[in-house]
Amino acid sequence: MKFDFIIFGGTGIQGRICARDLLESGYKVALVGRDKSQVSDLLKDEKAKFFYVDLKRERAIVRAIKKTKADVVINCAELTFNVPIMKACLKTRKPCTDLGGLYYITKEQFRLHEAFKKAGILCITGCGSTPGILNVLTAYAIKDYDSVNSINLGFAWDSNIKKFVVPYSIKSIFREFEQPPIVFHDGNFIKSSRARCLGRENFREIGEQTVYCIEHSEVYTFAKYFKDKKIKNINYMAGFPEHSLNLILNLMETGFNSDKEIEIRGQRIKPLTFTTEMLKKIEVPENYKESEVLWANIEGKSKGRSKKTRIECVVKTLDAWKDAGSNVDTGRTISIISQMVKRDFIKDRGVFAPEAVVPQDLFLSEIGRRKMFVYIDGKRIN
Repeated sequence: MKFDFIIFGGTGIQGRICARDLLESGYKVALVGRDKSQVSDLLKDEKAKFFYVDLKRERAIVRAIKKTKADVVINCAELTFNVPIMKACLKTRKPCTDLGGLYYITKEQFRLHEAFKKAGILCITGCGSTPGILNVLTAYAIKDYDSVNSINLGFAWDSNIKKFVVPYSIKSIFREFEQPPIVFHDGNFIKSSRARCLGRENFREIGEQTVYCIEHSEVYTFAKYFKDKKIKNINYMAGFPEHSLNLILNLMETGFNSDKEIEIRGQRIKPLTFTTEMLKKIEVPENYKESEVLWANIEGKSKGRSKKTRIECVVKTLDAWKDAGSNVDTGRTISIISQMVKRDFIKDRGVFAPEAVVPQDLFLSEIGRRKMFVYIDGKRIN
C-alpha cells in the first residue's frame, strides 16, 4: 500500500491524535513506533498500518520512508529526533512537518534551510499548539503594527479534577524546565531566569494562574520573522495548575528526570525511562476534563499610536476525544498543516516556522472547525 502520510512517533499521544484526524479525513497513514498495542484501535481502519522502527538508526528511518512511499513525513517523536528525521527526508526528497523543538534545536534545524531549498522540498517545524497555533495567530495579529515593543506568550491549563495526568511528553516538560530560559531582550538573545519572568495572568476559562519563563522555539522564530516590526522583547511562559507543577518539580528534585544509568539491586536503569513508563500507567479519572488557553500579549505602535492586542485560543476536552484531553490542539494541528503540505497549498521550499508560510485564513477556519476557538481582544474570530 502507498501511504499519504508516515508518522514517526505514531504510537505516542500526539502521533495517535494526528493519525486519527488524518484517517477521519480519508487519508492512508503509516504509523511508526515501538509499541503496536498503543494503536490497536487505529489499526482497525484499513487505511492504517503499523511499522516498527528504531529511530536511533537513521538508515531505518530512511528505509521506512522509502517502504511506505508516503507523500509527507510527520514527526511526532521526541524533539531529539527532529534533525535526524529531517536528514532522512533530504535523502528521500520528502517534505516534512514536526512539533518543533526548543531554542537550540530549532536553530540547528534552520541550518538545513538551504539544503531543503536546493532539494526542492519543504519542512515546517513547530506545527502543534505552541509552537504552532500561536505562531500563526501572532503573525495574523501583528499585521497592522508598524513596530512591536514586546510579545509575551505561552500556555496555561487546568482540569476539573485536581489529579496529575501527564499533559504532554514528560521528557519535553523536564527539558523545558531544566534549561535556562532564552529571552529576546532589547534586540538580543540572552539567558534569563524563571524568577525574572514570573508572574500571574488571568485567563479565559481558567482564571488566575502563575506563569514561568521557559525555553521555547517561538523566541527564536519570532525574532527571525518579525524583524520588519522592529521587535525588541519576546518572553515565552508556561502555566501549570499547582497540583501538576508541584509533582513535576518534586520528580525533578528527586532525580527522576535523570538520563544517567544507576544501579538498583544489581539492575542498571535510567530514572527518566522508568518515570516515563510509570506515568504511562496513570489512568485518566472518570469525567476528567481539561481546558487550555494559548495566549499572547502584544504591545507596540500602529499608525503612530500605541497599541495592545490580546490573543487567546481556547481548547477544551471534547466528548469525541476524551482520552486526548486538551492535547487535541497539538495532534490535530500538525494534521491540519500536514494536509496543507500534502495538497501543495504552501509553495515555499526550505525550512520554515508556521508564522512564515501557513495560510492564515484557511488555518483559522480549520482549527475553528475542530472547536479550537480564537479570541482577539475578547472577540471570537473563528
